[in-house]
Amino acid sequence: MSLERNWQRLYDWCVRQAPATAAAMSSPAEVSLLDTVESATGRRWPTELRAWFGLHNGTSEGKPFAQVLPSFEPLSLERVSSVWTSMTATWADMTDELGGTALLDEPAGTMSFTYLSAYIPIAENDQGDLLVVDTRAGEQHGCVRDFAGEDADQSMMVWSSIEALVGDVASAVERSEPCFGWLPVVKNGALDWELP
Repeated sequence: MSLERNWQRLYDWCVRQAPATAAAMSSPAEVSLLDTVESATGRRWPTELRAWFGLHNGTSEGKPFAQVLPSFEPLSLERVSSVWTSMTATWADMTDELGGTALLDEPAGTMSFTYLSAYIPIAENDQGDLLVVDTRAGEQHGCVRDFAGEDADQSMMVWSSIEALVGDVASAVERSEPCFGWLPVVKNGALDWELP
């Protein structure tokens, strides 16, 4: 199933079961903004990552927190830009200590123990943890992983692609089953996630 179909499954479920979450999602991003943010990261984004923002532009300031993903809220491109800039600067010294730009030559999916410029954030939770897409080359190019505080990119929360992530989430909400340990629940018309 394609990313677009899986996203439609998830969005349609939210419209029916969690309308506050559906309403909080923004319209697709403008291509010019997408080009600008991609260029600012200095990385060539996977087609699927560009397609992700062609489906929506995350959530905007002033809208309710929309946890469409397991305890994570999709970021707008504006927020992608600011988070990416902040994280690469914050982790720059650690990146240099661990090998600097040589880490960018490691295959996608390889743990680097730091925040690389190759990591493009797509979602954030209320604790500041991120879901990032690894844009390095290799078989796992475009994989999605959790980046959390001192654990950096060592988390086991990993998907092979955005399509796989969204497919897992869509199936979890449709079946009321856990997704990576998080159980979907609806509270006051909004999708939420709880640890069982």
